[in-house]
Amino acid sequence: MSSHNASSLSFGLPQYFSQSSLDEQSLLVVLPEVEAPSLEGLSVTLPTPQGFTAEQVQERFLELARPLAAELYRYPTEQIAWGDEVLLNIAGYSQGRLIPFSLRTEVWLPVQPDPLLPGLYEALVGRLPNEGLTVDLMLPATYPVESLRGTTARFVVQLQAARQVTYPDLESPKFLEAFGRGKTLAEAMRNVVRQMEDEAAQLLLLQAQQQVLNQVAARTRVVLPSELVDEEIRRRWSATEGRSVSELQFNGREQEESLATWLNDADTRAEVEQRLRISLALGAICKRDGLTLTPQAVEKVLRDEAHAAGLTIGEVADALRAEPQHLARIDQVAWHLMAVDHVMSRARLHIAGA
Repeated sequence: MSSHNASSLSFGLPQYFSQSSLDEQSLLVVLPEVEAPSLEGLSVTLPTPQGFTAEQVQERFLELARPLAAELYRYPTEQIAWGDEVLLNIAGYSQGRLIPFSLRTEVWLPVQPDPLLPGLYEALVGRLPNEGLTVDLMLPATYPVESLRGTTARFVVQLQAARQVTYPDLESPKFLEAFGRGKTLAEAMRNVVRQMEDEAAQLLLLQAQQQVLNQVAARTRVVLPSELVDEEIRRRWSATEGRSVSELQFNGREQEESLATWLNDADTRAEVEQRLRISLALGAICKRDGLTLTPQAVEKVLRDEAHAAGLTIGEVADALRAEPQHLARIDQVAWHLMAVDHVMSRARLHIAGA
């Protein structure tokens, strides 16, 4: 049995713990003491990259062109049509209990088939933009919550608005100029394919990274206290579904049931336990191998945040000075990225068939 001490949450645990959120709740989270695992012999074989179908390219093209499409909001007395986008609140129930991760509020979704929820969005066609409805359906064998596969579920939907989305002539010079990916549709399509290839390569690297981290976790001997797993799940729930059930004024019993479904979901617990194990391993590796956080690593995180928010690095720095509690999160992210880079530098990556 490993001994325990009150380790620092901010060292090596940036991606999976939020020090500020724990401090706000006045919680003392005691972390297990971990011996850094060996990084020798880490190896991953990646699948050969696959091409894209015409349908996949077209779908990605329209996703990228979506900001240039015209929007026309439906009148309250105007029926929703196939291909519209709807603003809604939605919650799923099975055997009278809220389905974990099914609650979504104030979200815009396209009215198009969803293989995970067969018949749900089809039922919205012909409805009014301010209508409420319930839809009964059979959850498919691919539904993410394994225990609910093949069961009947009821989804409660409250529609709030709907809009018709009309794309411009995709071959028009005006659209192509605004799209900025080529002077002809064929050239723009080739540009989109190149972007998809870059995205697929990045995804492949992320998958390789996860596989390597999973190997590191498997080498890490640690017993994770159940209360530590529970607290991380509660934090996630509070930031997502917990906020939604509060906004929708669910009563106390319903809120407790919502949290309980998260705490008792086997897949959620397994995923959280793995992330905690990886975080503890990375922290121990940083300490053993003498890694130190460099200004360059922090600056890289700031630049990435600025790019994602459409801001300058100076604007992000000003915002952080105004809200210093976020500085710890920046440091945590930088620690995590640096630790992962260190681990990946010791791993060997292979492409199947190469």
